[in-house]
Amino acid sequence: MRICVVGLGNIGFNLFTYLSHKFPGEVQGVDINESRVNELQHQGYRVTSDYRALTGIDVWLMAPSTGNQGQNLFSALEQMILFPGSLISIESTLPPGTMIRIREFLEKKGFDLGTDIFLIHVPHRVMFGVDKTVCDTPRVMGAFTNACLEKGRQFYTPLVPQVVEVSDIRVAELSKVVENVKRYVDVAFAQEIYSYCIDQGMDYDELKRAVNSKNNVELLGTDWGIGGECLPKDMNFLRTVCHSTLLEGAEQADQDYRDRIVKQVGSGKEVLVKGLSYKSGVKDLKHSRGVDLVRALEAAGNSVWVEDPLFTSKELRGAGFKTSDQIDQENKNQDQVVEKIVLDRHDALDIK
Repeated sequence: MRICVVGLGNIGFNLFTYLSHKFPGEVQGVDINESRVNELQHQGYRVTSDYRALTGIDVWLMAPSTGNQGQNLFSALEQMILFPGSLISIESTLPPGTMIRIREFLEKKGFDLGTDIFLIHVPHRVMFGVDKTVCDTPRVMGAFTNACLEKGRQFYTPLVPQVVEVSDIRVAELSKVVENVKRYVDVAFAQEIYSYCIDQGMDYDELKRAVNSKNNVELLGTDWGIGGECLPKDMNFLRTVCHSTLLEGAEQADQDYRDRIVKQVGSGKEVLVKGLSYKSGVKDLKHSRGVDLVRALEAAGNSVWVEDPLFTSKELRGAGFKTSDQIDQENKNQDQVVEKIVLDRHDALDIK
């Protein structure tokens, strides 16, 4: 069996390394990012940016970032050399309606689903910092034909704790979007209640502990706002097809919360921002609201330093930030006394 993972970002690379251990010598990866491919090749991984080098693939596992309309998926499908009998599993989170478009794309290529080619949708699930791999949790699977479902069942059943099959592929497609948007709304609600607690002089952590003592309720923690790639993107996916004042309000509430963090600081301050990664415990600055906050504070006329336990000072400076170990040296070069503020990611409205 020859397996290819398409897209080697956080999700795709996690899947690629997991399968490489499960199926030694049978797994290859492909990504259009040349620098990413070169980096992984130097580390000894079997990866390429050339789809022409990928022939005779039995299982295609597609995990690229989709783009707003799934355009990255279709670009990959156009380049893939497909052979009859192969399984194509779409693991990326999709805008609702994308799987129907993929079916039509393959049918226009002359493939009959369930006979010539087997197409399934198994949206990935992973919470980095909690799960080790994208195969640690139950996975939802949908398909257009029973034959496609059976092919997917044979591949995924040995890999994941549970395969949750659904009869309508649109349910599989929508399930992942809803999971992420539900979390978006929950975080936005937490930010609203945290803001109220700050206004009233109450301890939000104590409130959270009290609320969460009921086993079917979870009041979440807060951060610099709702960041990362998935939650804002999937909110956009759902709002495109589901016009809701609730969803609109959640987006506006998050924007208001982030604006309040900046507004409370004002201008002309020295600010230390503690925590820059897009979420605690995950060493990644992409799609980070912490990065957005630093730039907004700087644009408001503040001097901003950062620190994060996941990054060295050299790494943060290389990414274009001033680090906390530079504060004393810079202060020595200033004559005026400037108000100093410390902001912590999980207590962003409590200036220290």
